[in-house]
Amino acid sequence: MTLLSTSTNIDLVLPVLNPHINWAEKTHATHLELERIMNAKINLIIVDDGSTEQSEIGKLAQLHPTTTVLFSRKNFGKGHALRLGIDAAKSDCIIFTDADFPYELTSIKAIADKLMNGADVALGHREQDYYASVPWFRKGISESFRFVLKSILKFPITDTQCGLKGMNQNGKSIFMQTDINRFLVDMEFIKLAVRQKVKISPVVVQLRPNVQFSKMGIGVLIPELINFIKVIFL
Repeated sequence: MTLLSTSTNIDLVLPVLNPHINWAEKTHATHLELERIMNAKINLIIVDDGSTEQSEIGKLAQLHPTTTVLFSRKNFGKGHALRLGIDAAKSDCIIFTDADFPYELTSIKAIADKLMNGADVALGHREQDYYASVPWFRKGISESFRFVLKSILKFPITDTQCGLKGMNQNGKSIFMQTDINRFLVDMEFIKLAVRQKVKISPVVVQLRPNVQFSKMGIGVLIPELINFIKVIFL
């Protein structure tokens, strides 16, 4: 296995919307701990997806002056925010995850290891024990979605929506071809990557304890259903 080193540069993209109080301090501490675990230089790229409250983002910029902060003029969604951040990423190891770091830091390192060992795209994969920690409604949606992908659509990757993924510059060029602005940008990215036959490596990831899940209402699901149909016929 290729070992990371302090000469390794990793771009970590975090889309964020109205971060909670103390988010800046927690993100700064997590960033330092992640650099220690990975023994690498990690460049934070924060993408503000149209927040109405930006004080925590300003605090993080003060705590960590080398952080890159990008602003979307309004809340377009995860896909749009990720394209802004990934477009700004210059290293050959680009990782994105959610702003609250829901996955173990060792899982982020495992994504980087796959990229350093030749993968063009590294995809977080959640096993069954993940669902013991999530609300029943989210669990039902996720498991139903994966069933449709595997059993009906014969999609080669069933866990498309894990919020931890990585790519090199080849993978970046594919991600920049996406145009979905919301959550199903992940599925669109994977379908494009499979079609273009780059090297894709799954990585089993673990959820951190006491993660707070955002609510997923009908206002989110209906637009995503439209995006789902769009990706199927892509």
